[in-house]
Amino acid sequence: MLKSAWEFLRVNYKRLILLALLSLCLYGSFFFLSYVVNPAQTARNFAGQTGILLNILTFVIESVITHYMLIFVVILPAMRKEQSIRKVVIIGLLFFTVKFAFDYISYAIEIRQRERNSSFSSPPILPEDSIGWLLLISYVYVMVTSFSAALLVDWVHKGRERILLEKEKTEAELSALKHQINPHFLFNSLSFIYAKVIKLDRETADSILILANIMRYALGKNVSIDGTVNIMDELEHMKNVIEINQRRHNHRLNIRYDEQIDDQSISIVPLVLITLVENAFKHGDLHDPVHSMRIKINTSVNELSFEISNKKGKGLKELSNGIGLHNIRQQLKLTYGNHSEFLIKESEIHFNVSLKITFPV
Repeated sequence: MLKSAWEFLRVNYKRLILLALLSLCLYGSFFFLSYVVNPAQTARNFAGQTGILLNILTFVIESVITHYMLIFVVILPAMRKEQSIRKVVIIGLLFFTVKFAFDYISYAIEIRQRERNSSFSSPPILPEDSIGWLLLISYVYVMVTSFSAALLVDWVHKGRERILLEKEKTEAELSALKHQINPHFLFNSLSFIYAKVIKLDRETADSILILANIMRYALGKNVSIDGTVNIMDELEHMKNVIEINQRRHNHRLNIRYDEQIDDQSISIVPLVLITLVENAFKHGDLHDPVHSMRIKINTSVNELSFEISNKKGKGLKELSNGIGLHNIRQQLKLTYGNHSEFLIKESEIHFNVSLKITFPV
């Protein structure tokens, strides 16, 4: 229990400090507004039975717990669709029910203590039968404050994600520039080699042609203005990647490919599917006929689903120079938001990746 509490504080201490500062600002604003109306009564009311310092501490602790629950357990999970709306509503109602009971009982106890203490001759601010309405109004204020803070937190979080993605993209572009060969020189050289080799070895010549097509696609020749490519172009060059790897291994790789394309007009971010296939070739064992690599892609109206699974390879892993699974997840999230699902499942033997994109009409 103590270990869990310490871990929670270690992970969330920055959030808690910011919420404590917000609570102090709220307390200060309440005190100031009340003080302007009635200074003497304000001092007595805010001091209460236990003193103003203890009252401030109690208010801050309760306010931090309330805002943390609303922002990070109720509002943000609902906005990001990390939890079902039904579950979030139930949590929120239970929380406010407990909070209402606690606040009402606390206020009733304070009234009784004031009545017993002769030093408090002045009546309470509100009669006991009116405190319920005051609490409900204050909860609406707390909800508005928490919702505004949640919007700010989400905006900052998305801004950081965009900055991180741009940084990773810039680093990748700089790395590519350092190793870039003039494309015209490269393709002219491959064409020259193809023309020489085709007279001697047709299969090798075809492999050179496939490689040239893959490289031309990777340079973004088919990318439209919005940064996407037609699904048929992506699949064509994904098959080229499969074919070139099969030729490298004398067609001994065990691959099962299933394709059903009902909507050929779909456009997606380029190289996503190809990168997932390359990842399976790099890190998988595709020589086991019992555990073949499986690729399944389906498209219907405004929807794409892609699944790939492979047996895990043994020994040292190759270093990946692609955008990587993490960057794919970030790219999909920024491009499609909640309209994409990217899931990774691992077992002792298999590695599975599934992708689903729903395109807005």
